[in-house]
Amino acid sequence: MVFRLVYSLAFGMLVAGSQLIAEEAKSVGAPQPANAKLNVLFFTADDMNFDSSNVYGCKIKDLTPNLDRLAAEGLRFQYAYSTVAVCQPVRQTMQCGLYPHRSGSMGFFPLKPHVRTLNQQLHDAGYLISMYGKIKHNQPGDKFCVDDPIDGISRKPSKMAEATRAFLKRAKQEGRPFFHNVNCYDPHRPFIGMKGVDDLAEGEVPSRYIKPEEVTEVPGFLEDLPDVRRELAGYYTNVRRLDDAVGAVMKVLEEEGFARNTIVVFYGGDHGMSFPFGKSNDYENSSRGALIVRWPGVTKPGSVDRDHLVSTIDFTPTILDALKLPQIPDVDGRSFLPVIKGETLTGWDRVFTCYNAAFGNRWIPMRCIRTKTASYIWNAWSDGKTTYHTENMAGLTWKAMLAAAATNSTIKARTEFYLYRSPEEFYDLTSDRFERTNLIADPSRQTQIEAMRQELLAMMRRTGDPFAEAFAQRTNRELTDTVLKQVKVEYGQKGGEK
Repeated sequence: MVFRLVYSLAFGMLVAGSQLIAEEAKSVGAPQPANAKLNVLFFTADDMNFDSSNVYGCKIKDLTPNLDRLAAEGLRFQYAYSTVAVCQPVRQTMQCGLYPHRSGSMGFFPLKPHVRTLNQQLHDAGYLISMYGKIKHNQPGDKFCVDDPIDGISRKPSKMAEATRAFLKRAKQEGRPFFHNVNCYDPHRPFIGMKGVDDLAEGEVPSRYIKPEEVTEVPGFLEDLPDVRRELAGYYTNVRRLDDAVGAVMKVLEEEGFARNTIVVFYGGDHGMSFPFGKSNDYENSSRGALIVRWPGVTKPGSVDRDHLVSTIDFTPTILDALKLPQIPDVDGRSFLPVIKGETLTGWDRVFTCYNAAFGNRWIPMRCIRTKTASYIWNAWSDGKTTYHTENMAGLTWKAMLAAAATNSTIKARTEFYLYRSPEEFYDLTSDRFERTNLIADPSRQTQIEAMRQELLAMMRRTGDPFAEAFAQRTNRELTDTVLKQVKVEYGQKGGEK
């Protein structure tokens, strides 16, 4: 009898909940009024791998319900990439549509004086502009025209919701369209629980904790070791708190009546996760991001684009195109607005990515051309003596790899390669999506490799990359070292990595 009563109550709640979600989806999916001003909610995650949500294939049960719902209501891009896989450079690239060597974002440096930003275009069009988190990663500040800058809340979903409500109310009161830029610090290090059970990693309590035993599938570019699983559990708990933040902000957007006339753009992360072979490199798991766009009445609910390779360099022209605002002249990015509207474009089958300076003005320049099926990387810094070192080697994973290398020859080779690399790398992504087998010397691949080299060189020359001629003469180590010294002098500042 008790069982039947509990079952009936649970079933009734399930039906009621399903009906509510259906009604909400129906409301959100309705076309916006013809005279409504179009707003933008641009939400980013920090250091999040593209496949760290359920909708993108993560196997941890019920990890990201809010992101999954957003994807069910909009368009999900299967192939979206960060132009440069580190915080400040990629965020400034999102804002100006220029390659870093043109904008000044070669590391943790400000934009050059002549560079114009998305926010400047929006400001001139009367938009109210926020920036929650990552404020110091958008420099100089006067180029970003922020009306509501708030830091210190980006690991606190309730505070982000509270601030969002105040911002949206201000937009109503002032009668202005808005660009709400929410930058969640999760799942950037520190990870929840790494210092003990009470460790919240500078934020609020997540709605769920992930246990190491729930990490049943270690990402293929990492090693399956106990401490790696432990650190991944902390990382995925941060992902859950990010999802909490997405849900909290989206709830306020709906409650304040802006769901129907707001384009929601979620990009997670600004680059890959902070683990070896992730962030601060040019690999697939360094650069690939989760891009979801919800535009009521325009994007088809639950749709997936698997045809186009888009990039953060394309964000500014695309957003301006969607808002029917003037474009910034002479940018490198292109608008993929037709794709958002369900159309197919030609010439979107490859992307170029790069890396230049890490923290402390430590230069480790890399260039990459990437398609769905292959990737070619040039490591200008790799000379057999210089060793790689960045923030992604902090924490448990790199230490666990080094310890395992003492008795495991495969892991030892992997750690040695990570430290020194090879001047050139080539991967067949049809059979090696995690880029573990460098085929640069494979005789059967040389025609394809040379074609990719030439295409990369053409892009570098076309955009004035200072390393273009060093790449053209890449066997001339002296020339590469000379160019590197010249660039270091030009960017004679020091930046800190976060």
